[in-house]
Amino acid sequence: SLNNKGTAWTCGDNTYGQLGDGTMTNRLNPVPVIGLTGITAVDGGWDHSLFLKNDGKVWACGNNSWGQLGNGTITNPFNPVQVNFLTGITAIEGGGAHSLFLKNDGTVWACGDNASGQLGDGTTTTNRLNPVQVIGLTGITAVAGGGGHSLFLKNDGTVWACGDNFFGQLGDGTTTYRISP
Repeated sequence: SLNNKGTAWTCGDNTYGQLGDGTMTNRLNPVPVIGLTGITAVDGGWDHSLFLKNDGKVWACGNNSWGQLGNGTITNPFNPVQVNFLTGITAIEGGGAHSLFLKNDGTVWACGDNASGQLGDGTTTTNRLNPVQVIGLTGITAVAGGGGHSLFLKNDGTVWACGDNFFGQLGDGTTTYRISP
């Protein structure tokens, strides 16, 4: 959760250090995330947490097995680490084992698991340890991430999607995976 002083507090499962308190101890009561102030938004994936600061930069902690923390490694940090190369971020979204970042210019960047094409970079064979730009999208105003798919709302009211479509979750009338929105 986020308090009105820009401090993030977390509780629950901490198997991968996703609570950002420097430990792997599960917490029944909220504890503060170490070293972060000026937080304006928080979000989490399956086992990772994202924190957006008021300077437009993003920090993350927890499971990083697929590079979903975007810091160029697959190490699981127990304290928040800064996501590489990103500034001007206005919204964050944690998918299953991937992360999405909306920039103030309407572009979207993504990192982590890409087995189903959920990063929207035109591939499915490469997990991304650093954020890459989702191809072909501009004018995005909101993002959402599912277990293996991603959704994007454009400023014209249309919705775009990529990734896992086994159950038709992309809404395109098929069950075909999409590697670009």
